[in-house]
Amino acid sequence: MRELFVDRYCGALLETERTTPFGEDTIVWTVRGHMFAAYATAGEGVSVRMSGRIAAQQMVGQGRATSPDYLRGGGWVLLPWDTPPDELRSRINKSYRLVRDDGNRES
Repeated sequence: MRELFVDRYCGALLETERTTPFGEDTIVWTVRGHMFAAYATAGEGVSVRMSGRIAAQQMVGQGRATSPDYLRGGGWVLLPWDTPPDELRSRINKSYRLVRDDGNRES
């Protein structure tokens, strides 16, 4: 199950926390209190942050992701569950680093 894959991968990253701020059916992974990945248990995939709106639009335009209704704008995409594991891992890691590094700039 892809949810377990995401949970194991995100949980292995430093300073992450698995939360359910919107109810038990929506899993949100945070680093230092900021979301970097999210999925609904009955959803179509995992949402991750891209480097910006243009990068997100390119992924959507290539048919490799969709724009999640609940995260419109701001460079977020929804990667479908049939995304190859290596790409899922890479996109989650990039999202994690973007969010982690943004948090470093706020300090």
